[in-house]
Amino acid sequence: MEFQIGQSVKLNGEVYEIVGTVKRSWLLQKDGKNYKATSNVMKKIQEQNSLGIGNTPRKKRQKRSDTYWMEKRLERKRIFFPDAKMPETEKELMDALTALCSDLSPENLSCDGELSRTQINQKLRAIRGEWKEIEKKLGRKVSEYEAEDYWMKKYR
Repeated sequence: MEFQIGQSVKLNGEVYEIVGTVKRSWLLQKDGKNYKATSNVMKKIQEQNSLGIGNTPRKKRQKRSDTYWMEKRLERKRIFFPDAKMPETEKELMDALTALCSDLSPENLSCDGELSRTQINQKLRAIRGEWKEIEKKLGRKVSEYEAEDYWMKKYR
């Protein structure tokens, strides 16, 4: 099949319109955005459509709740403390930040060198995500130094 300007092409369940050519490529348009595709890519798209591959739209990434990381920690905490609850007051939130400071120490972060670099990065991403959620609940930025200072004053 020969492609022509004005023709519609289906890719991953979404319809694109051929609006022109650009440097040996076809110019596709969808929702006001332009995309380029070579003739070889257009033939592959055509083959996929004839086989029925990719006709379903891609799944959209599910949006996480505003307290996703805090909820994950609470789930783990409830294994040993069934009455554990989500921190609400400023004191409880600052206590949660001091716990995160403890988790950020190198030996805790890497589980004394037992974790791989990828696992460490995943753990660090979770800690940073939870830190940001707590800052949102507090309504201000909190430095690691401030959280540790709060802990030191609490136990003096």
